[in-house]
Amino acid sequence: MKGFNIHISEGQIETNLYFENDYDSFIFRNEELQIVIEGIILNKKQLLQSASDSVFSDFFLKLYQEKNIIAIKELDGEFRGYIWDKLEQKIFVFTNPTSTQRVFYTKQDGQIFIDSHLVRLSNSLRKNHISVSPNIDNLYQLLTFGNMLENETPIENVFKILDGHYIEIDLKTQNIIERKYFDLNNIHYYKDSKEKAIQDLDSIFSENIALEYQKDNELKSKHFTLLSGGLDSRIAMLYADKLGETPDEAFCFSQSGYLDETISRQIAKDYKIPYTFQSLDGGSYLKYIDKLTALSEGCGLFTGGIHIQYAFENLKNKDFKLVHSGSIGDGILGGFNTVPYRKKPGEFKIVVNPKFLPKVKSDFEKVLKQYESEELFYLRNVAYNRTVLGAQVIQQFDAYQTSPFMSKTMLEFAIGLPEKWKVNQKLYLEWLNRFTPNASDYVWEKTGMKPNAQWKSTFGPKVKKRFFKIWNSKITKRTEKTSMYPYEFYYYNSQDIQDYYQSYFIENIWRLENFPELKKDVDFLFVQKDFYQKSQGVNILAIFKLFFS
Repeated sequence: MKGFNIHISEGQIETNLYFENDYDSFIFRNEELQIVIEGIILNKKQLLQSASDSVFSDFFLKLYQEKNIIAIKELDGEFRGYIWDKLEQKIFVFTNPTSTQRVFYTKQDGQIFIDSHLVRLSNSLRKNHISVSPNIDNLYQLLTFGNMLENETPIENVFKILDGHYIEIDLKTQNIIERKYFDLNNIHYYKDSKEKAIQDLDSIFSENIALEYQKDNELKSKHFTLLSGGLDSRIAMLYADKLGETPDEAFCFSQSGYLDETISRQIAKDYKIPYTFQSLDGGSYLKYIDKLTALSEGCGLFTGGIHIQYAFENLKNKDFKLVHSGSIGDGILGGFNTVPYRKKPGEFKIVVNPKFLPKVKSDFEKVLKQYESEELFYLRNVAYNRTVLGAQVIQQFDAYQTSPFMSKTMLEFAIGLPEKWKVNQKLYLEWLNRFTPNASDYVWEKTGMKPNAQWKSTFGPKVKKRFFKIWNSKITKRTEKTSMYPYEFYYYNSQDIQDYYQSYFIENIWRLENFPELKKDVDFLFVQKDFYQKSQGVNILAIFKLFFS
């Protein structure tokens, strides 16, 4: 577990660092300041050039002296850290604009604990004789939504620093205030034409791709990209190729013979890109319950990243520093819009198990009231709190996942585009067919059709993909052909996996004895035929095993 932790107690401050000075990480200490940044700064080279500086730590020190904590607003990438200002008697702790680099904090018994790993934080609490208790309401959020909302965690009174935020700790009073440094709430609507917006999108995306691939060169790393049957990874790879930064390797993982493999394999072949495929057949990795619960830290369902763990641990050559992806592209360019106008969020796209919605309804409605835009709600609570589990899985292999859709410039631009342009991926497809028309030479996994006409983005999922799924599951009985990772098929075709889950349940259900209502609901989930619900019940047991033994 890399990262850092801070313990503040009775005027004493203890800090521990668990990472090397690699990537763009650095540690600066003098009598007045302690500055710690861990991760990669994609725009580091540009920042240094603009300031005529050569050493990043020197540059950032000057930037902090000029702008105070708001200096972190200049950074783009995968980073987290803290600044201990001894003259001001304050500590600032921050995460990146998308919170892919997690940091947790709590104040209990007059002590403050901050850690980049929730498991390590819980161990620190115990070492200091502070009890670690489950937040039952948040566990029901996990069951209802597939992840916890906002800054919540499975542990009572422990919170995550939100995306684009930092916490400010006054060492004189021990008050903790959370503040924004990157805010998407007040973005004005784009004022120019849609034609100009498509040109601007091309420009921003090209710049982001260039930054990522130049970072590879800076780190002396090969270009390694994910490639599937979707549009996001496809367009990211084709832009790189167009800019002369052809990937050294494209990596796909899915059920053998599913669209994700057949499409990506053909793209890689046509562009002469070395291609690696990892079959997910059989699902033996469904037994990685404890491993993935530790990686998700109980904030999301372990099934969300379990296949990624298997794929990367079986990848033979891991000689890369960045993993290029197209993460959340579909979301910010239309997927988070359900109607062609701005509206408040609701249950759509977030509720995965409506059975438990009544148990969290009150807290859910309080969260919804904070948002005027469904887009911003889904961005935080689906993209940042759910989708990014894959990035956390990848990071344990000493690599950072990046995406050209996740820069501050791209996020600000996309959020400002009118909803009527984005809904049903209208603008996305216009952009794709204008600037990378070759991307439409291949079927889009989501629709089962080539993305060369806008009507296909709605017709495909509702008609063709639905027919495809019925044909394979009901007529040909080839259920394994219905998904990139058909977990339920794997589960019911392996007695070994079934026995493992049964044993796990029997061995751990006792952990809920003091929570009879939750125990009853976990019992209910586990006897369901649906593997998704069954694994949800097991997930709760795994969280108790991890944190509350």
